[in-house]
Amino acid sequence: MKLSVQIPSLGRLFKKTRTSPAIYVTDKLVRLLELDQERKPTFEPVEVLWEHEEEEGKKKILSTLVDTNKLRGKEVSTCITVDDGILKFQKFPIAMSKKDLMEAIDWYIKSETQQIKEETVYDHYFLEKEPDDKYIKVVITIARKSSVEKLAELLRSVGLQPKIIDYEIVVIINYGLHAKLPPPFAILYVDYYEGILTYYGKNTISYNKIDFNYKYYKDVNDPTLLDTFLIEVRNLLVINEISNIYLAGPVISDELTLENIMMNLPVLGILDLEEVPPGFFLPYTLALRGMED
Repeated sequence: MKLSVQIPSLGRLFKKTRTSPAIYVTDKLVRLLELDQERKPTFEPVEVLWEHEEEEGKKKILSTLVDTNKLRGKEVSTCITVDDGILKFQKFPIAMSKKDLMEAIDWYIKSETQQIKEETVYDHYFLEKEPDDKYIKVVITIARKSSVEKLAELLRSVGLQPKIIDYEIVVIINYGLHAKLPPPFAILYVDYYEGILTYYGKNTISYNKIDFNYKYYKDVNDPTLLDTFLIEVRNLLVINEISNIYLAGPVISDELTLENIMMNLPVLGILDLEEVPPGFFLPYTLALRGMED
């Protein structure tokens, strides 16, 4: 079974065709957003923290949100979380025939999925070729089938039709491509319960999940938690030879924490959103993605 993921080509324009709803769902929160043709929200973006709710309680909350914002029956773009999939970057000789290339990709996917005990879904796509490329660059995404099906079932149960099920890392990269960040670029996305450092280059893609509970840090006001996080990020920058980063996520609306991060990390830019709170970084990008098809 294939997973519907895709990185658009550099410079590809997003079509302004219709409204585009998107949803980001985890076991701890849900964020719901719909953009119109001008990339502005059709309603106030909705965020609900629900980590203490049972599954039925979450369905009731989501069903109410769907009805309140008149989304029932609509197609929606979404993504699975970083923990529910993996992304691999592979290069193949440019001289390979299409048949040999597809066989090589299939063999690689089979070799990777054989090491995973759970049933999986997958997809692959090709990165844009450069004039002097000697290799065909392929990104392969593999996800837990149970996670994809659980997400799709939840959306259908409240009257939404999953149109695109992407992977969180791909969504982060897609924003960089949409914003025309010059490659290579690195984005540090800091959400309430974790951080993700994603690097996109013409010859490599890498990512690291960082355990940092930003919400807990704000609740207890313990500076050692932020210091530990900053040390880990700096270590990852050195290991991956990353010279600077862009910053995204809810953390950029926190002036004090943002100032601390910018004093301690090589922040090249802040990825603020048009007309949308920074916490909606992922659904905003998913909504743009939904406008493509």
